[in-house]
Amino acid sequence: MLNLNEAVKINAVAYGGNAGAKYGVKLNGGIWMIKYPKTTRDMANPQISYTTSPLSEYLGSKIYETFKIPVHETKLGIRNGKVVVACKDFTRTDSIIPIGILILFHELKNSFMAGDLDSYSGTGSETLLGEVLDTIKGLPELTEIGGVINRFWDMFVIDAFIGNNDRNNGNWGILAEPGGVLSLAPVFDNGNAFFNKKSSANMEKRMKDETAIREDALEGTCIYKYTGTDTEGKKIKPFEFIKKGDNPDCNAAVSRFLQSVDMNSIKEVINSVPETFNEFLIMPQVQKNYYLKLLHLRLKFLQER
Repeated sequence: MLNLNEAVKINAVAYGGNAGAKYGVKLNGGIWMIKYPKTTRDMANPQISYTTSPLSEYLGSKIYETFKIPVHETKLGIRNGKVVVACKDFTRTDSIIPIGILILFHELKNSFMAGDLDSYSGTGSETLLGEVLDTIKGLPELTEIGGVINRFWDMFVIDAFIGNNDRNNGNWGILAEPGGVLSLAPVFDNGNAFFNKKSSANMEKRMKDETAIREDALEGTCIYKYTGTDTEGKKIKPFEFIKKGDNPDCNAAVSRFLQSVDMNSIKEVINSVPETFNEFLIMPQVQKNYYLKLLHLRLKFLQER
């Protein structure tokens, strides 16, 4: 945990997205994005006043690191009386001038669909799985990079594992670097992992009910939707999709996951977060126990699918 109150805000650096307030700061000789928790005041039946999205971002990103998948660097801390996460800006070094441009999959999909408007939804934000896969396999900028389809399915599986249900088209993409070199961007935006709107009291209650905890672990949906006459537009349940085994690329990603998963390292990531810091409640033990229970149930499912 860091005290981030002294990090100097950079007004000339701004970031988009709807997950909460965010802005750039100078930290450790580089530029980092500070992400605040989002208020729950406009949400239906909120159990807490603010989401725990900064903690989720930190944990999700650190777990991605254990799989040796490129991911943005994160630090957890306190700023202006809130638990926040600092995310290293991988498009900049120590200057506000970017060294690379992040091109979101949303924009890439828009470009691809423009060539056949009669066959596609006409929106880059649409997450019909068929359209997403068509774009990955059909857009030259992506096919030339290589490894994009593996990255997509690796994210699909690991996001299911950490409970990140919002890997939308606006939070992954490619980097355009000097000289026109294109590469996959590091994984970023993991703040919707680990039920960031759930209270510790609810977690404790759910853990005591085997049916409830199994439901929490395995029954959630993701952002992607089925494409097909009978299932068009229906949200995909990742573990149900994985168990069917109909997609060879997804099956291969599950195999890579099982070969790489290191539960000791993942447990260490979760347990390394303090319960309190400077009188702030960060992550109570019941929350750690709940997260670990979810992860063990999901791992067991993937091993036995």
